[in-house]
Amino acid sequence: MSEIPIHIRHCILYEFQLGNNATTAARNICAALGEGAVADQTCRDWFKRFREGDMSLEDRPKSGRPLESDIERLKVLIEDKPRLTTRELSAMLGCNQSTIDRHLHEMGKVNKL
Repeated sequence: MSEIPIHIRHCILYEFQLGNNATTAARNICAALGEGAVADQTCRDWFKRFREGDMSLEDRPKSGRPLESDIERLKVLIEDKPRLTTRELSAMLGCNQSTIDRHLHEMGKVNKL
């Protein structure tokens, strides 16, 4: 779903349980917490989820491979063969070259001539 604070999700659930619609809920929450606290579409998404019977306020698990395993594998590859190019690493890990660049930068690895 969306990355909104848990207290706002509680407010959305409260508005849902009061019987308000999503637009009214967004308006009420923004009036109480400040303009732009929650978008109307966000309330609609959460209301849909509540109507389906899912009253959990936690995000649903996201699909795809876990990021941590890719980073650990990248670290191992770099330690074993430090001269690998980002193109070679991206082919080995099955991800974009820009993703490899970003992870290397986050690890403190920089290009040296």
